Order: sequence, then structure tokens, then C-alpha cells
Amino acid sequence: MSYALGMRIKELRTEHKIAQEKMAEILDTTRQRYSRFESGQVDISFVEIKKIADFLGIPTTAITSAQEEKKELVALFREKSDKPEAVEAVTKIAEILKVFHAHEKLYYQMKVRDGIED
Repeated sequence: MSYALGMRIKELRTEHKIAQEKMAEILDTTRQRYSRFESGQVDISFVEIKKIADFLGIPTTAITSAQEEKKELVALFREKSDKPEAVEAVTKIAEILKVFHAHEKLYYQMKVRDGIED
């Protein structure tokens, strides 16, 4: 599933102040599986997208159009260039930054756990 699609679903859920548990209930799934929809780890069917859209009172295109959008960094870069090589390179950079951020969070969590101060 597209990362952008999952982020759009999460954005809509938080805008409507709905808990993941409620969304999971609507989709007749677990909260853990629903969380994986939002993080882009598992695919979501069109039927499930339709259930979300109906519950939120929005058209399905309000959700699915996000799949066509690139991540923020790529979108900003496209304003200057839309060559496929450039877009691919920036997409890789965005992924590297995401991994770096995850490692950084883990590093600080371990410091707190071990009682290490800067």
C-alpha cells in the first residue's frame, strides 16, 4: 500500500477526532491491523476505503487521490524539476531521512532508558 494513502487515512481520522479502535471496528478488523493500514505496511482494499469514506461522509476520491501524490519532499522538488531521475533520487533521500529519524528516536529512547544525559 502507498505510504501517502495511509498517511491520508490517518490525517482524515485525526481531523475527525476518531480513535484507531473505532476505525478498526468500522472495518471489522483489529486495531493493530488498522494501524498497519495507516503506516502503509499492509494493503487496504477499495471496499475498506469505501467504508472509511462512508463513515467520514466524504467521497472515496478524498482518500484515493493521496495515492497519486508523492511525499512532501518530492512534491517540493517537483516545483523545480520533474525529471524521472530527479524524482527517484529525491524519493530515495526521503526514505533515507525516514530511516535516520527512526534510528535517532531509538538512540534517544535508549539513552533515557540507560539514564545517560548529554
